[in-house]
Amino acid sequence: MEKLFETIFNFSQEFPEIAIQITTIFRWLFVVLAIYILFVCIVSLLTTRVTPEVWGYFLVEDGGNHPITHWENVIGRAKSVDLNIPLKTISKNHALLSRTKEGRWIFKDIGSKNGSEINGYKLKTDKRYFINPGDELVMGGVHCTIAPASLEESRNNLFMREMDKSPVAPWKILLAITVFQAMTIVQLILGMGKEINVMSLFSIVILSAVMWIYITFFKAMGRKGFEMEMIAFFMTTLNLAIMTSFDPDGTFKQLLAALVGIALMVFMCIYLRDLERTKKARGILIGLSALLLIINLIFGANKYGAANWIMIGGENGISVQPSEIVKLAFICIGAGTLEELYNQKNTMMYAGFAFFCVGCLAIMGDFGTALIFFATFLVVSFLRSGDLSRMILTVAGSGLMGLMVLRFKPYIASRFAVWGNVWEFADDKGYQQTRTMSFGSGGGLLGLGAGNGSLKHVAASNTDLVFGFTMEEWGFIIAVLMVLCIITLSLFAVMSIVAGRSTFYTIGACGAATMFLIQTILNVFGSVDLFPLTGVTFPFLSSGGTSMIASWAMLAYFKAADMRENASLAVRKEDQYA
Repeated sequence: MEKLFETIFNFSQEFPEIAIQITTIFRWLFVVLAIYILFVCIVSLLTTRVTPEVWGYFLVEDGGNHPITHWENVIGRAKSVDLNIPLKTISKNHALLSRTKEGRWIFKDIGSKNGSEINGYKLKTDKRYFINPGDELVMGGVHCTIAPASLEESRNNLFMREMDKSPVAPWKILLAITVFQAMTIVQLILGMGKEINVMSLFSIVILSAVMWIYITFFKAMGRKGFEMEMIAFFMTTLNLAIMTSFDPDGTFKQLLAALVGIALMVFMCIYLRDLERTKKARGILIGLSALLLIINLIFGANKYGAANWIMIGGENGISVQPSEIVKLAFICIGAGTLEELYNQKNTMMYAGFAFFCVGCLAIMGDFGTALIFFATFLVVSFLRSGDLSRMILTVAGSGLMGLMVLRFKPYIASRFAVWGNVWEFADDKGYQQTRTMSFGSGGGLLGLGAGNGSLKHVAASNTDLVFGFTMEEWGFIIAVLMVLCIITLSLFAVMSIVAGRSTFYTIGACGAATMFLIQTILNVFGSVDLFPLTGVTFPFLSSGGTSMIASWAMLAYFKAADMRENASLAVRKEDQYA
């Protein structure tokens, strides 16, 4: 690597005009490769159709047959339920019907007005009962039963899954990303010369090797559907290039954070396979999260007006942002099986934990992250309850709390004061945004080339202002593609609701999507003065070890919701057609 560096550097010094021409060619090739890589991955994710499976039929006396297409179902009179029985004696949300992976059915009355019976036995409210196909079920005087799916229908489930559009093969995309990475190394040498160090370049090589090992290993294990990981690897490549341009000495640390995040993502996928085990761990997660935030409150170091960092080993040691780790627990605690969603105790526990987290972050002065947690809480709460009026009241109450925060946190109020008027404070409080807009627009569609930018000399340009950094050095097209990647993951999470077997996975994916989306909106709009500058990171793209770890680990929730055949590491292969 050192010899390659010397060769390219000496060439650029000896033939500077040719080096400039190479950069010009690379600027076009970078855009072409980025469009190809991301277009193929995005189209594959958004056009893949997952056929809902039929697991049996719910037969209602004089009410027709209802195919059971989920492992967790609400039975009731409301139009929004899975199994609708439009009779007055049936409560709006009467009961739950769930399926175990062994194929057994469980029935639970959730506080209906007229009660339920199985084979003449009156059921207690909120207690689980096994029910077999053919058993007589009476709900509010209405006779029902469960009929198993026929052998032909079971085979049809398998046939339809095999007929679904297969995920894109990874090899051409991997090769394109590898070419992009190799060109990035060359461009960084041309753009930075002696300012760069070999280890920062070698970090990109290591990431490329890990990418190939990851895909090849899981492909050999019979897995497919790596679009999400390839998007993440591509964005991480840009992250390392941005970090190298900003501070070459920090690139290797950023790589280590990415490797830890990848390992944590795989671990979480495997752990999420067992929902019962995951549910039992949530109490521990609440305790550890609360402990982390309390430690942060007591020992937190103040950076840019927010005391949301813990310094390990002094000023030259490692800085950790606990709130990034708590994000992972926050989603897991908020997600729940359908049975849990109708448990008031679980709902109150999540609400209490959410407001504890938001309160701690408000005390720390981390307004941006508090907003992300709160928005995620709103989305998850709506998915859990479907109660829009409760959401509106929560938003109104929190708006009043926000006004109080502005009163007692002057630095936050000052950010709002310059919002929309940064050019009036171009050399003071609006310094960062004005430079971001000036230098970012100077990059044009194709960018100036990695290492050739000027925004890197502005504080936090590789974190809070990373969208402008990307525009300047990589161009407007690639910067917009980065935003499109986050939007794609969010759309995929919403699409997973249709075929998801468990609400735990779909709520988890939608919660993660909300966090990614709100982070991206605040980061991008804040850097160009459409929103106040909140100091939140752009997933995968912004520098910061804890942020990178959390971004990769968050991908586990998206993978868990992926119901394409053999695509999810969170589903055992033997459970695909359980």
